[in-house]
Amino acid sequence: MLLLGLYLLETLLTGEIAYYINERFNWLAGVAGFTLIALGILNVIALLAEPEPGQAAPSSAPNLLASASGGLHGFTARWYVIAILSLPLIFGVFLPAQPLGAAAINNSGIAFSLNASSAAEQVFSIAPTQRNVLDWVRLFSTSTNVDEFSGQPADLIGFVYRDARFEDERTFMVTRFTVSCCVADAVAIGVIAYGDQAPNFAADSWVRVQGKFEVRDFLGQRTPILIAESIESVPTPERPYLFP
Repeated sequence: MLLLGLYLLETLLTGEIAYYINERFNWLAGVAGFTLIALGILNVIALLAEPEPGQAAPSSAPNLLASASGGLHGFTARWYVIAILSLPLIFGVFLPAQPLGAAAINNSGIAFSLNASSAAEQVFSIAPTQRNVLDWVRLFSTSTNVDEFSGQPADLIGFVYRDARFEDERTFMVTRFTVSCCVADAVAIGVIAYGDQAPNFAADSWVRVQGKFEVRDFLGQRTPILIAESIESVPTPERPYLFP
């Protein structure tokens, strides 16, 4: 428990917690970390306070058997709990911390649109070049006239994603994951982009794409596509997920 609590606090301090949960729940992770540390300290104190073997002499053979049986059961149960609590610690220490990427999309698919919400109305007040992938997808989902996006500038950061639907390597998606609670409910969303430089960027690489939207045909549907004027590599953001 002590080590698991320290690990939780370490992910908060380094920012790696952003790879696993929505940032508005960071305080809960902090509370859990301190709670586990406190429980771990109490457990250590309890272990140190246990009498040495042979200090307490049993009064009878049946009591000796009962004591041995109970002690063995307690020992087994204790290590069973420790083993379970150690699993996330082992995975966290030995597996590199990284955000979800294209492999997760291959398992769950990608969303071109989201359910309409009141949040879309607020997005209209944001300058076009300040909107992120989630903002644009919300606008596309609520619009009844996609031509209104033609000529609008955009400046987006996301990772490159392609699949069988993209016949030309110059076409790709600027992709992000949205996380409501934790990575278990993550949803991949993306804005379709097109650029002559695109083949130079591999899937999963993080890029910044600047350009303007044009309405073109995609899979038989008129779709706003970001025509890239520039594409450049960028490091993985400190907060790789977007929060609806």
